[in-house]
Amino acid sequence: MDVLDHLTEEHRKVERLLDQLADSDEGAERDRLIGELESSLGTHMAVEERFVYPIVKDVLGAEDKHEGVNEHDLAREGLVKLRELQDEPGFGAAVDMLKGGIGHHVEEEEGEMFPKLRQEAADRLAALGPAEELEEKVEEGSGSRRTGEVSGKGELTRDELYERAKDAGIEGRSSMTKDELREALSET
Repeated sequence: MDVLDHLTEEHRKVERLLDQLADSDEGAERDRLIGELESSLGTHMAVEERFVYPIVKDVLGAEDKHEGVNEHDLAREGLVKLRELQDEPGFGAAVDMLKGGIGHHVEEEEGEMFPKLRQEAADRLAALGPAEELEEKVEEGSGSRRTGEVSGKGELTRDELYERAKDAGIEGRSSMTKDELREALSET
């Protein structure tokens, strides 16, 4: 399956999970749904950031890429808030906030970004290969993200690069992609 079709399919899955969470009660089922949402969004965002957003930057411009990354960071914060409030009053509001942010992001991607990429970068998208293989590549590296270790290929994760950029006092680091962080660090 083509990466953009797959990402669109994943958008529908995330929307269903958010709807289920909105109707969920405290307990094991809510915990399971949050875990599934965290996993789905984590992989989805990593595929976009690692494979699709470099093409977005080249074809549509850095601003579109940065906006996507910033919206992903907001979604990550929303997931943290869901976990914090999963058994607390206010959980529904946290779901609504996450739903609104993701809805906005999905609308922009599917309504603007994906059609432009299909028109202007179809060859580059095709060269990425099947979406399932991209997910496998992302998931292979996810263990190092969790433990904070350097991956087996000697490559630092985005979080590790971010910490190094923070230590180096690099401004604008929170909105930088992994590649931009690596580049900024190489210039220090």
